Amino acid sequence: MNPKPPSAASREPHRDPRAPAQRLETAFAAEERNGLKLAFRLRLAALGLVAIFLTAVNPFPDVLYYYALLLGFIVTGAASLVPRPEGTGTPEWTRWAVPLADLALATFAVVYPNPFGVSDFSDLPMLLRSDNLVFPVILIALSTLTSSPRQVLWTGTAAAIMWTLASFWVAGLPGLRWSTMGTDPHAVMAHSLVKQDFLLLVVAGLLSGAVNRSRALTLRQVKSERERTQLARYFSTNLVEQLADADRPLSEVREQTVAILFADIIGFTSLGEKLSPVDLIGLLREFHQRMQAAVFANHGTLDKYLGDGLMATFGTPKTTPRDAANALAAARDMTTALTAWNRNRQEQGQPVIRVGVGLHWGPVVLGDIGGDHRLEFATIGDTVNIASRLEHATRDLDADIVASIDLVDAMRACVGADEAQGLLLGFAAPTPHPVRGRSTPLEVFARVRV
Repeated sequence: MNPKPPSAASREPHRDPRAPAQRLETAFAAEERNGLKLAFRLRLAALGLVAIFLTAVNPFPDVLYYYALLLGFIVTGAASLVPRPEGTGTPEWTRWAVPLADLALATFAVVYPNPFGVSDFSDLPMLLRSDNLVFPVILIALSTLTSSPRQVLWTGTAAAIMWTLASFWVAGLPGLRWSTMGTDPHAVMAHSLVKQDFLLLVVAGLLSGAVNRSRALTLRQVKSERERTQLARYFSTNLVEQLADADRPLSEVREQTVAILFADIIGFTSLGEKLSPVDLIGLLREFHQRMQAAVFANHGTLDKYLGDGLMATFGTPKTTPRDAANALAAARDMTTALTAWNRNRQEQGQPVIRVGVGLHWGPVVLGDIGGDHRLEFATIGDTVNIASRLEHATRDLDADIVASIDLVDAMRACVGADEAQGLLLGFAAPTPHPVRGRSTPLEVFARVRV
């Protein structure tokens, strides 16, 4: 018994619909590492300046103690850049260990006397009351460069832990004690410790909130720009801004009356046989670029490319009084752009490109179609089918534009007589033309090809 071949669905690699969000998180993880690199560079610069200052104000060998502390800060900063074994990001333990080591070292530098100098432990309580708290605060501020709210919050927590441990250590030394009297120079003030720890945690919380908001704003901006980029594939620039700010989702299925335009290169098959694949793709790109420009210039929507052709709509996602006129104007602009392009092609010895444009006006259904992995904003209905068949009718009528009587009537109803006459310049009087799918011929306006 032959095994059943795998289905197309089973052969297709699984794509997680959460992939875009995961990519954003991966990007943030990369930025966190970049932030750690920047923080390390700033740390080196700051430590260099501190080393110069300490060298100037401290005699030898007292300064050696401070050099050792500075070296310790370099080591802890370098530890934050240790890569994962697989080479992506940094190990999770560094998020917890490095801030803890930094704050332990900073607190030690504040409260422990220089062993090379005259050690006097009796003055340590005063060090805990002075402005030395600014050093842990600086480290908390530096942690914001990681763009990680969790890292900032943990750094503040580590600062409070180390400051509390230092206070208990000092209070336990011989001759020192806890007190609530602020005038006792040999006592550690319990209420001061509570206020200092509270201050460290509040600063960390505020900075963590600021980083989290910045991160959320960035995520929203990235999502918004991605949506605008997707919209720009289909809509003109002026509509992109309106749609991006609109409350009504494109996925909402609705029916409305619009103008449909189909444009197609005539004789593309025989033309393609004479060109290399690279030249053929280049030709299509140039053609689509010119046709797309005509659509967008007349406030149309590029529905889709169809190989050597395209479909455009006028009146999506929002209808306007000039939709029919805009569609006819776009068709004329397409042929004008093609005429200019053909002049250049003839000068270069290249064959002339001929196009057929079909236009119809009527009701359609709009909405997103597709699955989880790919969605497409679709316009469907009999109006679309008729417009496509009118584009094919340009071959029978030897015309470059064929427009239905419905579209012309809609155009005349929304513009003045002079503008309507200009848009119909070169068109023959309406004649009945059979259209597949309709029991009776449809009156059409055809502009004879010149």
